[in-house]
Amino acid sequence: MGLSQALSTAMSGLRANQAALSLVSSNVANAETPGYVRKTINQVQTIAGGGTSVQTVGVNRVLDSYIQSQLRTETSGAAYASARANALSNLQSVYGDPDSSATIESAFNSLTAALQALSTSPDLQSARTGVLNAAQALAQQLNSTTQGIQALRANSDTQIGNAVSTANNAMAQIASINLKLQGSSSQDAATAALLDQRDQYITQLSQQMDIRVVTNGNQVSIFTGSGIQLVNGVDAVQMTFTPQGSMSAETQWNIDPAKSNLSSITIDAPNGGGIDLVAANAFRSGSIAANLELRDRTLVQAQEQVDQLAAAMASALSDKTTDGVAYPRLRAPYRPARQPASIWHFPLLRTCKTGTPFTSAIRIQSPGRSTTCPSFL
Repeated sequence: MGLSQALSTAMSGLRANQAALSLVSSNVANAETPGYVRKTINQVQTIAGGGTSVQTVGVNRVLDSYIQSQLRTETSGAAYASARANALSNLQSVYGDPDSSATIESAFNSLTAALQALSTSPDLQSARTGVLNAAQALAQQLNSTTQGIQALRANSDTQIGNAVSTANNAMAQIASINLKLQGSSSQDAATAALLDQRDQYITQLSQQMDIRVVTNGNQVSIFTGSGIQLVNGVDAVQMTFTPQGSMSAETQWNIDPAKSNLSSITIDAPNGGGIDLVAANAFRSGSIAANLELRDRTLVQAQEQVDQLAAAMASALSDKTTDGVAYPRLRAPYRPARQPASIWHFPLLRTCKTGTPFTSAIRIQSPGRSTTCPSFL
């Protein structure tokens, strides 16, 4: 081996070590960088002019594809659980601390105590006033709870809109990176960096919804867990969603668009039609699935429970008439239907148009239910 060959071999070794040291330095510097994958130099031996040398031919990403797939699945599950936990914690705050006086339970107990006091001393004005005040407090607490629940539903609706925007951006970026990688067979540092970026966007997408990733060379296609394609190489769909803003007990989603007054999530199908992803049950995990479940089921059920309590109180205090000791009975029962809870107080011994006198009464309407009162002279 001549001197020039020896120098060439030494220089190739130095260049390979320099590239390896640079990569190690990058690995250390980015150890805490989200989405960064550790990389190694791919070196091969070459023979030229009777001597051997080393050549750097690419960069390898040290990545276990199975673990990566499991990570994305667990990321969806964690986002789903986190969204539900936060909303249910806020719902508990709406219900209030059991030891607090600002709860439905406390207001109900106060009304029960006031009614018991009235039953023992029906002739005392203070006892009757106490019942009216306690009933008004209960109605206000029912209204406050309803408003809190509907605010949580509105917040879930807003979170759906935010998640859809994030998912749309992630899908567009994935398709863009696919385009940059299209036709490229090199495994240099620039290509490895693009693959890191794409994986980060895929992980971001998995936080919003459950997905399945199919790899073909350096291209990826992405499907929902139910099989609807979201990214096909360089093409990505865009989801459409319109947040409602304010909510009421009557604001509900229905699979029939004609009956629904809440926005669904749709995409444009390749044939020009639209796909309703909510109706197709495309979201089974992730932030979107959690907030859809909260908005359309969990918090709706919470509202129904409050309505049932209010309706039961309305029935107990208004739909049943009981003979009083010194006062005539109510003329007729009242039928609950849907509007904010309120208290109706009829003064003693007023007369309906029929001439029938009736007693002082308390009417508690269930939140969101209306009623038609009789006409009085």
